[in-house]
Amino acid sequence: NATVQGISGTGSLCIGAFYLNKFFPGHKDIYLPTPTWGNHIPLFKLAGLNVKSYRYYDPNTCGLDFKGVLEDIS
Repeated sequence: NATVQGISGTGSLCIGAFYLNKFFPGHKDIYLPTPTWGNHIPLFKLAGLNVKSYRYYDPNTCGLDFKGVLEDIS
């Protein structure tokens, strides 16, 4: 078994973003859901990643917008 402890939600995302940029240099795109937390987009951009978005929430059903997810990540 292996465990990892994060320094916080935002801190863990920051470490992960810089890790992805350093060790996967040919893959710069990252998809974030819409809506997302306000600090997530600037954080991933700061790490040198290209932020793209996808829909996941359907306000009409208060549920998953599965069609929107598939359209946006295609």
